[in-house]
Order: sequence, then C-alpha cells, then structure tokens
Amino acid sequence: MTRLIIPALSCTLLLGSAGVLAGERVGDFALIDNLGTQHHMSWYDDHQAVVIAPQANGETDTATLEGLTRLKQKYQGQGVAFFMINPGLQTDREAVTADVAATGIDLPVLMDDTHLVTEMLGIERLDEAVVYDPTSFEISYRGPVGGSVEAAIDKLLAGENADLVSAVGSAAFIDSNIADHTNLSYTKDIAPIIASNCATCHRDGGVAPFAMDSSLAVQGWSPMIREVIMTKRMPPGQIDNKVGHRIKNAMNLSDNEMQMLVRWVGAGSPVDLLDDVDPLTQLVWPDTKWTLAKDLGEPDLIVKVPPQAIPATGVIDYRDIVLDLGLEEDQWVRASEVAPDKTEVLHHIITTVVPPGGRPDPMQAFTAALDDLPEDRAAAIRGEIFTAVASGKQPPIGKIFRENPDLGIGQILGGDDDLPQFGGYAPGNAVSLAPEGVGGLLKAGTSLSLQMHYTTSGREVTDETEIGIYFYPEGEVPTEKMTGGVGNEFDIAIPAFSKDHEMEVVTYIKNESDLYSLMPHMHFRGKRMRFVAEYPDGNEELLLSVPDYDFNWQLVHELEEPIRVPAGTRIRAIGAFDNSAQNRANPDPSIDLKWGEQSFEEMFMGFYAWKEANQGGDD
Repeated sequence: MTRLIIPALSCTLLLGSAGVLAGERVGDFALIDNLGTQHHMSWYDDHQAVVIAPQANGETDTATLEGLTRLKQKYQGQGVAFFMINPGLQTDREAVTADVAATGIDLPVLMDDTHLVTEMLGIERLDEAVVYDPTSFEISYRGPVGGSVEAAIDKLLAGENADLVSAVGSAAFIDSNIADHTNLSYTKDIAPIIASNCATCHRDGGVAPFAMDSSLAVQGWSPMIREVIMTKRMPPGQIDNKVGHRIKNAMNLSDNEMQMLVRWVGAGSPVDLLDDVDPLTQLVWPDTKWTLAKDLGEPDLIVKVPPQAIPATGVIDYRDIVLDLGLEEDQWVRASEVAPDKTEVLHHIITTVVPPGGRPDPMQAFTAALDDLPEDRAAAIRGEIFTAVASGKQPPIGKIFRENPDLGIGQILGGDDDLPQFGGYAPGNAVSLAPEGVGGLLKAGTSLSLQMHYTTSGREVTDETEIGIYFYPEGEVPTEKMTGGVGNEFDIAIPAFSKDHEMEVVTYIKNESDLYSLMPHMHFRGKRMRFVAEYPDGNEELLLSVPDYDFNWQLVHELEEPIRVPAGTRIRAIGAFDNSAQNRANPDPSIDLKWGEQSFEEMFMGFYAWKEANQGGDD
C-alpha cells in the first residue's frame, strides 16, 4: 500500500532545493550513460515526459522492470523518453551494461556516480520511479511503477498541469553518502575547490564574465554554480574521465568536489572565515599575459599582429595575415603561445610556418606520397582523379584520403619535418609546449602565416593579439622532433533536422610513435567525438571520449603519459553532429550542411601530436 508524502523542509535544504513539493521545479541535469553517451535533459524538451527508474546490479526491482517494459510499449512514438539511473551504487559501466542485458530491457542507464541527481529527484528506494517534465524540469510523479505513473504521463501528454503525486515504495533503500558532507566548511572545503578549478578564469581581468574572488561573490553565484555542475556546463571542455587514458589538462571536477559544492549550496552556502581571512581574497595572479611565464619566463620573441578592426555585426571572412619574424639567424623553438586581445571576437587562429623558400607545394607532396604507395593502389587513385577532372568535376579528395588513410593529409600539408609544432588559438587552447629536448627549427627569414577567424560581438572593437615564442638557449639543439597528423573529412553531408548524424575519419601513423595529444574539431553542430586506436594486430583501444563537444571550447587534450603505438596504427575519430532545433547553438536546423570554413558551415577533423620513436639513435 502507498501513501502520499511531502518531504520535510530539512530534507529540502539538505538536497539543495531538491526535495519535491507539489508543483516544485527540481532543475535541469546531464549525465553520461553506461555506453558513454551524454544525456542533457533540456535536449529532450521536444518530448512531453521523461520516465526514470533506478538500476542496481543484481538488485533492480523486478516489478519496476516489468512496468517499464509495459510503459515503453504503450507510449512508443508518443514523445515519452525512458531511462534507468544507477545512483552511484556501481560505477563499472561494463558491469552495468551486462546486468541490463541480462534483464532483457533495452534502456540507457544514466550513471549518477555522485548520487546528486538521484537526491535531486528524491528517489530513495529501488522501486521508486519518477515522471519528469523536460520543459519545466518538474516532477509530476515519484513512486512505484503503477497506475499513477500512467496518469501522470497522460496529463503531460495532454498538456495539463500536473501536481506532484508522491508514493512510498517498498523495495530496499538506496545507500547514500549524504552524511559525508553535512558540515562543510567554506574555508577548508569550498574555497580550495574554487581556487583550483574556477578562479583562474573567474577573476578580475579573466576570460569569464564574472569574478569569484570572495566568499560574498561565491555566495551570490551559488545557485548558478549548482546549475552548471548539475548540467556539466562547467568546468568547460569536460571529457569523459571515467574511460580512456588520463588527460593531463582535464578540467573535470572530481565526484567528491561536485558533491561538496552542490551540498554546500543546498545547505544555504554558509561561510566560516578563520581569523576573518577569506582564502579567495588572498589569491595572487601573475602580472603577465603569458601563461608559460611561470615556467619559462617572458617570451624570447613577441610578434604583434597588426591591429584588426572588427565591425559590430555581420559575417567576417577569414583573414590571412603573413608576419615576418625578423630572424637573422636560425633558432630552435621550444614553445609558443598566443595572447588573444579581444577574446569576445577572436574565434581561432591557425598558424602555418613559412620557411624562407616558401611553403611546400601540396600537389608535389601529394604526388610524392602516391609514389610511396603500392603501384596498383597509386594507379587506381590517379585514374580516379583523371576521370573526375576529365568530366569537369572536382577530384574526390575526401574519398581518396578516407579510403587511403596512410597517405596522411596532415603530413602532406605539414611539409618539412624540422618545422616546429607552432601554437595557434581557439578558446581554451593557446599554448604549444614541446617536451624537454624536443623542438623545431625556425630558419632565418622564416615568416608566419596566420589564418584568423573573427566573429562579431555587437560592438566595434580593434583586436591586437600577440604571439610569444620561446627559443632553446644558444648552442642547445634539441635531439628530437615532434610531428603529428590531421584527419580531415571533406565529404560532409548532414541532413536538415538530423539529431545524431554520425561520421568517422581515420588517421594513419606510419612509424612507431609516442602519441602526445588529441583534439576534435567541428563547428556549431558538433555533438560528440571519441578517439579509438586500431592496432595492426586487430585490437582496439578507446583513447579519449568527448561526449558533449562545445565549439566554444576547442581544447588540445594532452595525455598524462604518452602512448607508444606501433607502426601502422590507425586512429579512428568517431563523432556526430546535431543539426536539430534541440541544439541551441544551431544557426539554422532547416538546411543541409556541407564542408566549409565558416562557423555556420561544418568541419569534421581530428588533430594529433606524436613523436616518432626512432629518430636516429635511441633504441
């Protein structure tokens, strides 16, 4: 037998306004499922209802499973989404996937490793499901899967306001670690998290729109702090840190840090200052625009980009700017960094090093690469190009590189192997730092070619970006060079209104190498991308997953430890585009998309940095 309940006020405070009262909004959230897909509830606002029920390996309630199966069949195609949620009881996704498969129910399992969403939804027992409105973020039902569930769904489908009906289940209680964080200290627990993860950007003069430089500021922004943690909007550029290899510059909060911040906000954001000292007001930031200065000092050479006038509105064509470095003697480069001036308009810079003799001819490099292939393959490619040209069509370059990844488009366009890996710019990505003893040569007379992409911000500004270059000391010559590759799919055809248009591009690593970094690149419709190494022996390994790609934060993901890969390794970049109206960044979901340079067009690329293992001496 069930009974109507209203959670106590103390529970409401403890859960961060999460305990559910009639008509009370619980909020938006995002979680990654057992297969690595991220689900953001606001993305489902084209549905009328979402049903979520708990899952636990070997303990999932049988009646709940039977009820979900029946409901899924009844409401198929009617705008109802179904999920299960593992409330932090198990974090092994493969084990969860196996358990779900054994039950015979085909539903994604949201991995609530922190237990925060389960708390927010008010699920306390293994037989308590919720009916959730993804447009208002309100719960209309919580309790066992029975007739009241259908009544709640039917009301939402009919567009009626549904007050909360809450019923107590009878299955086992879900273990929670709420008690772990009942007496959180701002000084000892919260301020250190803000200082380590937020304050670098959220400070006076930082790139963030507001500062979190005092307890008062953090208190004031605490509702937003909770919201961006629950939806995984911040910290930016998050990877799926539960799979793949560890990333050096990952910006994810730990599960414990997320729990502490959300529960501190839920407790009313109390502040306890020891000796009236606020740790955030004591933070000191370096008086320099160069982030590498703390380790390498000020740059040896600063290159100023000529002032660029940016209008208030309109579409700005890419600007190609060539800068003479003024080098009178050869210099070995250790690092470089872009210091953007007007970050609100500068979207990216792609930097190309132009040697004194000019850039390599891509066609000559392509022809030379063909000559290195077995003759039967090379002849087939030449025939394909000739046929296209003879019929007045463009050669199918994308198809050729896709079918022959060992041609290596990135290496073809890269030219001289002695050239340094030079830093470009995208939000969150401005530094290129080679390992000690690794570098590239800038010869006297070398220049930089900058492809600069600006977007308008609503007001006229002038951008004066600078580029800093760090050289090895005179007489010190690095013994190794960093190389790398680019996977670029030119044959893009994304249908209008498509929600999950999947693509793949393969990059070939010719020689045994140490892989150092990976970077996905798409535009506004980019949704997700993961990188899989396919080894010559047929084995595969997931290297990195970016489940919620964000065009505003294009990060080079640096591996904590380089990965040694054998000759002939193929890196598969597997991703998807969201060209639907659910994608809030989508300029126009009604158009079919092709490859293009502008942000409102699309690209599908993977960038990689690796160092060949055999560079003339090391075993």
